[in-house]
Amino acid sequence: MNRPSQGIATDASHSTKNALTQYRGIDLRTGIEVFNEDLGNQTVNVGEFLGVVAAAKYIIGHDYAPRIIYTDSLTAIVWFNQKRTASKRKLPAMFKAEVFLQTMSVEIDSIEVVHWDNDKWGEIPADYGLK
Repeated sequence: MNRPSQGIATDASHSTKNALTQYRGIDLRTGIEVFNEDLGNQTVNVGEFLGVVAAAKYIIGHDYAPRIIYTDSLTAIVWFNQKRTASKRKLPAMFKAEVFLQTMSVEIDSIEVVHWDNDKWGEIPADYGLK
């Protein structure tokens, strides 16, 4: 399979030094950043999950096609598909994301979340380049 060229790629970054977790989404067709968010001091898994949820909100809100999200986080994919996290953090954004996924489940179930294969396709386009 060739490197995906349509859909939304998401990624998160966590800097221990700066106590900052952030995520963003990139439209693979245009290369344009369609959303980004700073979360304060969270974990990369929290950021990855919230990035996938933000991409789902973007797809629904903008009638975006194709309805495909790419992430290199297996944890985010599992949490998204289960419509709940396994995180011990009591973060309002996480609670809101879970409620959104459950409330909008018919729409959510029409969105495909695919694992980005870094080995085959290189670094995900939403990567922050901080490694």
